[in-house]
Parts: sequence; C-alpha cells; structure tokens
Amino acid sequence: MHRIILDASQQQIMDQLPIELEMFRQAEDGGEPVLDVSGNAVRTRVNYFILPAGRGNGGGLHVASIRNRTKPLVVSQNADESALGSSLRFSPVDPKENTVRLSDDMNIKFTSMVISDSSTVWRINTEVSPQRYLVTVGGVEGNPGSKTLVNWFRIDKYEDAYKLVYCPGVCNLCRPFCGDIGVLVENGKRVLFVGRDKPLKVKFHKLKNY
Repeated sequence: MHRIILDASQQQIMDQLPIELEMFRQAEDGGEPVLDVSGNAVRTRVNYFILPAGRGNGGGLHVASIRNRTKPLVVSQNADESALGSSLRFSPVDPKENTVRLSDDMNIKFTSMVISDSSTVWRINTEVSPQRYLVTVGGVEGNPGSKTLVNWFRIDKYEDAYKLVYCPGVCNLCRPFCGDIGVLVENGKRVLFVGRDKPLKVKFHKLKNY
C-alpha cells in the first residue's frame, strides 16, 4: 500500500473539508428555526401573536393612527400587558418554505383585521414622520427585489428571546438602512420603528394556545 504524504498546506485543506462539508449541509437544510413559547418551530400559514418577553413590558401588537392621520396606520404595541393584540402570519422569501428561520427575509401580515383601502402587510414608512423609519401597514407581499425592499423583515435571537430586524437581503445591489425594531412613544402611543437603540424583545405565541 502506498502512503500519501501531504505537505502542510494540503493537510490544512484536508482538515478544513469536514467543517466546510458541515457548513454546506447546514446551508442545504436551511437556517435554525424560530421557536414559539412551547418550543415548537414557528410555521408559515399559521397564526401567531407577537408578545413582549417578560412582564411589565406592555402587550401585543395592533394598528393605530397618529398625528391625526388615518393613513397609513402604524404598527403599535398595546400598553396593557393583558392585551394580546392582533394575530399575524409570516411569509418567508422562499414560498416553498414551511418553517420560519432565523435571519430569513420574510413578510409579516396581520390576519385578524381588514383595513379599507390598505393591505395589512408590514412595511417601513417615512411618510408619517420624515425623520423616522416607522413600521406601518400597507405593504406588498412577495415579489422580492429592489422595488419591495420596505416590506421585508427578519427575526434574530436576542438574549433569551428574539428581536425583529429590518435589513432586507432581497436585492444584492441595494444598500438599505438596517436596524432593530424598537418602540418609541408618539402622541402617547407605542409605535414600532427601525432604530439602533434597544430592540423590542419578543416571543411568539401560537393562536390556538389562547
């Protein structure tokens, strides 16, 4: 039997192969799934509540008007801790995906309401407050690309829970503003916005649990 002797550079390449193969396998399998409070993977085409993690941090999410404007409606957090808010559904950029995964681009849509002349899909909007990137409804679902950048969000881990993030990756040539979704008080209402301050720490509760 012939023994093959590798030089240092060749050996380094061979040592790296198992790591690279594992990374390739994970990429093929998809990213880590987002989990609900029961420890189950968050699914597409299933309704959830987004609620703050921990006590004393307010309630669930709904829509509200600010600055005497009825359009667009902003995504707002209930101040009442007992309020569940409105249910939502997540739609990943890959329409064939059945599981919501960390850092995947996705649309977020309210499913328990109908708004006249507006969709319930989340989007980023500077129309209401030119100095702020507020989260409003009125977005477009699907059709990823440069024309729909404002409609795509992500979920990332944050401490012992999760955070919502705006940093769309649906356009390779685009350089969008990125930031975590936090809460600011506007006209006495808790409004979701994109910023670089403390994000809103959230967990996901499946609708049937209530």
